[in-house]
Amino acid sequence: MSGHIFNIQDDGTLVEMNEQPFENEDIFQTLIEQYPNLLAGDQISSGDPRRWLLVRREMGIPGEELGADRWSLDHLFLDQDAIPTLVEIKRSTDTRIRREVVGQVLDYAANAVVYWSIEQIIAEYEKQCAADGTEAEQRLETFLGDGRNPDDFWRAVKTNLQAGKVRMLFVADVIPPELRRIVEFLNEQMDPAEVLAVEIKHFVGTGLKTLVPRIIGQTAEAESRKGATSAGKRKGPRSEEELQQIANDCGVGKDYATLVAQMKPLFDSMSTTRSNVAFYGKIEGVKSGAVIVSLSPTESERERGVAFGIYVDRLAEFFNLEKQQVIDILPDCHKIEETGDWAGDIHRGFAKASDSLESLITLMQQTKQDG
Repeated sequence: MSGHIFNIQDDGTLVEMNEQPFENEDIFQTLIEQYPNLLAGDQISSGDPRRWLLVRREMGIPGEELGADRWSLDHLFLDQDAIPTLVEIKRSTDTRIRREVVGQVLDYAANAVVYWSIEQIIAEYEKQCAADGTEAEQRLETFLGDGRNPDDFWRAVKTNLQAGKVRMLFVADVIPPELRRIVEFLNEQMDPAEVLAVEIKHFVGTGLKTLVPRIIGQTAEAESRKGATSAGKRKGPRSEEELQQIANDCGVGKDYATLVAQMKPLFDSMSTTRSNVAFYGKIEGVKSGAVIVSLSPTESERERGVAFGIYVDRLAEFFNLEKQQVIDILPDCHKIEETGDWAGDIHRGFAKASDSLESLITLMQQTKQDG
């Protein structure tokens, strides 16, 4: 690990904080138990941030009807829309975080939706409250707020389980590229289940510790396929005007507007989600067209520019270019992720209309005219 952040003290001095792994997994799990907001519910659904009710730490999962527990899930949470959220934590030093953890969590989810009963979930929730020294009914009422009926909430939990409407969260201090690719792929393919990763970077400085969570897995393609699920309910995509306003608020309004205007005539179609505008083109083997470029106002930054993602293989095919030709013209500072045959390489980064993507857009315009 080599990341750094700088903390400004009251006297104006800077404290350099260096990225470090967690000492052990128990410390990591305890932090999530005590401070569930580290699961970045505001990033999962910015319009209606997810709130978390802990059901149980080390939640048992049977492998057969009425059988003994076969597995132990690190944490089971429920959000305010009664969606069971299965949380599995791994440190970056654990080699299982690259691929093995995926099969592990899928095992958990597949058996949980079949063999967990609502009675068991309520009983485990009450045990957890007793262990924490809190009153179960009062905690639930406080969590639900606005006079919602707890019985209705538990019935919704049961309904979501039966429908397979669960959320799987992989949590680590560093999410490796291998896991990120798998999470993005699964989240694009699975519905109503949701698969995400939460990277919680741990920085240590003189007398200070800082945690910085970030959600991984919410691609433009996943949101498009899922109908931009938010707050456990299907909400329509934001309009072009709403996304433009978000870009304005992030300080990249002019650059975002320019890039959208340049991209529109180059592709077959365009659509918006809750967080992205995506540009589509007809690609062999994809009937409805495939996302080729996406711009994300919600992830953009004033200093760095408009957040973008480019499916390099798809772009090369759509514009009849050589893949290496596309790679060579992209900014060197942006990393390519090799995602495999299902999507091809993805190039992610930040751009301003006047610099990073100018050469690529010019090339696409030229090939479009020649075609």
